[in-house]
Amino acid sequence: MKNPKILNFKGLYGDNTSFGLPDFIQYEPLASRSKRYDWEIQEHLHAELFQIFIIHKGEGILTSEKKQLTLKAPCTVIIPANTLHGFHFEPDIAGEVFTFSESYLENTLKHHQGILQTFTSQKIIDFTSKKKNFDLLNIYKNQIIEELFEEELEKKNNLQLLFQLLFIQLLRADTSSEQTNLLTGNRTLKHFQDFIKLLKKNRRSMEEYAQELGITTVHLNRVCQKIVQKTAVQVVNEYIIGEAKRYLLNTSYSISEISYFLNFNDPAYFTRLFKKVTGVSPSEFRKN
Repeated sequence: MKNPKILNFKGLYGDNTSFGLPDFIQYEPLASRSKRYDWEIQEHLHAELFQIFIIHKGEGILTSEKKQLTLKAPCTVIIPANTLHGFHFEPDIAGEVFTFSESYLENTLKHHQGILQTFTSQKIIDFTSKKKNFDLLNIYKNQIIEELFEEELEKKNNLQLLFQLLFIQLLRADTSSEQTNLLTGNRTLKHFQDFIKLLKKNRRSMEEYAQELGITTVHLNRVCQKIVQKTAVQVVNEYIIGEAKRYLLNTSYSISEISYFLNFNDPAYFTRLFKKVTGVSPSEFRKN
């Protein structure tokens, strides 16, 4: 039997607006989107977005590949990129959802690899016996929300520090309490997740990626088409362009230097690829 089509959103649930910036962060009350869909969120995934659900009142159910787990406040739900998830919430649910680009998470926790590796799988963290940690989590959460809507000095650095503190509380509650992890049993999705992990380690040929995964290049293309409706080459190119955007926004390196950092032998080819994917040249992107 064939697996049903996987719902994949470029943006948030029900929204296919692509968030192309590497430092994308979004906050919204949990009820605002859930109520719109009558408290039922179908199973779906986000290819490049990481989410934290902080639930401080009410109950619900997390579904992943037809498995169901009960959510009961106070708790948090961690949803990494490329992870199937859906929800049923009771109408009295109260909490918040933070969504940010995977690259922002990696940049924020680049000096905290232990924390980063802890949250590479979907999980529920129960704070029932960790009131102190949950209180601190909410203090940092409220400061993050305030910072997002203000324009203060060192806003970017302060947000990163606050997110680091928030993740420390998640880590402490996760390592010292019963935890629930959900690992995918969908072979196609697992191949895609492993492909992305290989892509982040270093650039290789499609044949080498496929060989490492134990599949053919044709199968790899089918995997990518199934999960994100793109070819494997498009997935690789978009990842590379995402890395290029980080260099362009956060460093003063020249276009040529950035192209060499990304293993392009020809800066002109890098510029053409960047424009093909984004619609603007690297210099125009940096300027705007």
